[in-house]
Amino acid sequence: MTATIIWLLIILVVSVIPSKGLESNLPLDKVVHFIIYGIAVVFLLKVFRVSMPLRKAFWLAVLSASAYGLVIEFIQSFLPCRSFSLGDGMANFAGALVFGIVYTIREQRQDR
Repeated sequence: MTATIIWLLIILVVSVIPSKGLESNLPLDKVVHFIIYGIAVVFLLKVFRVSMPLRKAFWLAVLSASAYGLVIEFIQSFLPCRSFSLGDGMANFAGALVFGIVYTIREQRQDR
């Protein structure tokens, strides 16, 4: 649980500090979002998995990570050095979904 909270706080801090050259519509920016939120969903899955079935944990983790990403994008819309990006939000969701699927498949195979 502690690692999950620390990871989510790191995402928040990095997302709200002023950046020069990091904000762009380049594919690399979207890849970074994809990976960061993919890692977040794995952390969340490990936390949720303790108290619920894998399928429920999967959906809750993906939706939680995606919502967190959208909230941060919304916060960025009020910051002078940042802006809201639907593309970033979509990359966040895609990363959470793909990493969540891979994690879930791996868990199911290990349970067999």
